[in-house]
Amino acid sequence: MIKNIKMKRCATYSDVGVSIDDCKKINFIYGPNGSGKSTIGKFLYNQNDAVFSCCTTEMYNHSDADILVYNKDFKTRNIVENIDGIFTLGEATIEDINRLNDMKKEYDFKNEELQELKVALDNKKKEYDNLNDIFRDSVWEDILKQNEKEFKDAFTGYRSSKEKFSQFVLEKYQVYKNMPIVTTEDEEEENTIASKDKLLVRSNTLFSTELKMCELIEFSFKDSIPRAQEIETDSIWGEVVVGNKDLPISKLIDYLHNADWVNIGRGFLRGDGICPFCQNETITEEFVEHLNAFFSGEYETKIKKIKNIQLEYETITELIRRTITDILSNDLILEIGGIDRINLSSQLVTLEKVFDNNKILIIKKGQEPGTKIEISSSFSILKQIVEILQNANKSIENNNKLIENKAVEKKKLIDDIWMYLMNEYFKLIAGHLKKLSDCKKGINGISSRVKKYLDVLKIQNDRIMEAGRNITSIQPTVNEINRLLLAYGFDNFKIVPSKMDENSYQIQRPDGSLASNTLSEGEETFISFLYFMQFAKGSLDKDKISNKKIMILDDPISSLDSTILYIVSSMVKALIKEIREGDSDVEQLFILTHNVFFHKEASFVDGRNKEFNDINYWIVTKNDGVSSIRSFGMKNPIKTSYELLWQELRDENKISLVTAQNTMRRILENYFGILGKSIDDTIEKSFETVEEQMICRSLISWINDGSHSIPDDLYIDSYTDSVPRYKAVFREIFVKMDHKAHYDMMMKIENSSVLSN
Repeated sequence: MIKNIKMKRCATYSDVGVSIDDCKKINFIYGPNGSGKSTIGKFLYNQNDAVFSCCTTEMYNHSDADILVYNKDFKTRNIVENIDGIFTLGEATIEDINRLNDMKKEYDFKNEELQELKVALDNKKKEYDNLNDIFRDSVWEDILKQNEKEFKDAFTGYRSSKEKFSQFVLEKYQVYKNMPIVTTEDEEEENTIASKDKLLVRSNTLFSTELKMCELIEFSFKDSIPRAQEIETDSIWGEVVVGNKDLPISKLIDYLHNADWVNIGRGFLRGDGICPFCQNETITEEFVEHLNAFFSGEYETKIKKIKNIQLEYETITELIRRTITDILSNDLILEIGGIDRINLSSQLVTLEKVFDNNKILIIKKGQEPGTKIEISSSFSILKQIVEILQNANKSIENNNKLIENKAVEKKKLIDDIWMYLMNEYFKLIAGHLKKLSDCKKGINGISSRVKKYLDVLKIQNDRIMEAGRNITSIQPTVNEINRLLLAYGFDNFKIVPSKMDENSYQIQRPDGSLASNTLSEGEETFISFLYFMQFAKGSLDKDKISNKKIMILDDPISSLDSTILYIVSSMVKALIKEIREGDSDVEQLFILTHNVFFHKEASFVDGRNKEFNDINYWIVTKNDGVSSIRSFGMKNPIKTSYELLWQELRDENKISLVTAQNTMRRILENYFGILGKSIDDTIEKSFETVEEQMICRSLISWINDGSHSIPDDLYIDSYTDSVPRYKAVFREIFVKMDHKAHYDMMMKIENSSVLSN
């Protein structure tokens, strides 16, 4: 049987969804059209449809019953030219049928025992899981929390998950449980447990400060220092760089010491003979040639050298500056390397001053080659910085070696801590494993019995199928449906075995023509319902006629006239009775309807309207396009709903004559009965026509004589089948009793939420 249904993210059901919980043998779900009832039936029919990917069902006792759904889609699928035959018990001796029934009862008895075993198995598995939960919490509190402060490093990696920690404890227990462990103060001996005090001393020593591995300092500029020294001591800085002295013009330039000035002015010559300084035409081609010759050769070579040195020096000094700056920003290197940040920063400031001053002088030399400059040496400062960094690297190496050694000691300490803990909490762990072992034995024992029962049931089911195969036929279904059709006045068609397809039916007119395409909506609805109800006794597969079934009826009285409504109600009530008494292969029934009258008729069990522990009720509604479901448990929410009677009366499209008659009479009985008023014969006589008087009498008969039968309905049907005429008389009764205001109010109410007493 189905235990729970979850409807979510489909049709009118939201992302949050709704739950139909605690389903019983019989389940009534009431709701107006469009509220979401049919979606439930469609989901149960095809739970693998992608549309219902977020919907789920939960079953009782591992049920594998066949799920059968009656709805509009069922009619479309089945009322066709050749209808699939339903196999039920055919002609057989009483002994054959009794023998088959006895086998089925024996199967059901064994199956009930199997379900009890499965429940016991589930409970045992839950007990197993519960033992693990208790153990997980115990070791977390008793082992980790009690020792975390002193030995937190022993629990590294397991302090964020109880599950991981409990598994790790069990792993450690397996390592140490068979080891011959003794307590001694001599920690050098193998398999000895150190005292907690000794472990604490070792722990404080190893873990008092947090040591970290550190990368060695890379200062590649060390190889550039000799080159920086060469640049700073180059002889070119003390030279006066001049041009070719063999030219006539060189004597004047030497005399005036203005070679740099002339060289700069040379760049302003335009080739037109005009002097860029005096603006007179004094520049001859020969003079230009002498100038160019003066600044060629050795002069150009030395100028180029100065520029190359300038670029190289800038590259070297920038590398040194950037390297030292990076070191100063690395706290780990400063800490592990023992570098005095202030001292190194001071050294860098001094070094940068030397570099910056030298670069200014070198630029000046490039601009004025004839000028001598004095470059300061950075060697002594760089030497001190290199010594600082080399000493820091030694400290870092020592630190890393220490950590590597401590890693070995730390591992040994952690192992010793766990050896101590396993000895300390041996009883706790061993006791848990003993309980788990006992529980596991119970699970294995029950599982073995479940397997035996499954084997027995398979054999029994094969026997039932074999016995049923010899006495099953589609003919009993033909006979039963035709009997019901004739009994209820449908004599213009019947079903017959198909001449074309074996084990199929056809709907046939008295003249032999096929009627599947000419049935009225009411006829089609009724015959499809009769066909569906045969599934309660059989199956399309003759090997599965004894399978357990879950049946869903989605508005079975749509398009039915007044007479058939009672027939359907009676058949549903008979099925409910069989299910509740265990006399049917149907183990669970869901009835989804929007019709108040049908709901009340079908739920009126055993002539009473009281609570039963195998019947539950729900109401599904839709607000703002979203469906919601409200559970009423075993309380029928529509058992005396006065408003719902009016709501049924207001439904112009669905209400039939008999539904209207009984709804009106119940309203009159409830309303005027509560007011303590009686409706006398004068009301009836105030109507003008005989037909209206008879209608009035049929409506007030319950109030006057308490009759809850419907003979008057059958009598009136011979005169009229007009619901509007009944409504007109019904309205006039309120008018003549001076309660027209109440009538007007109730007929105008829409979307009423009154669903109970």
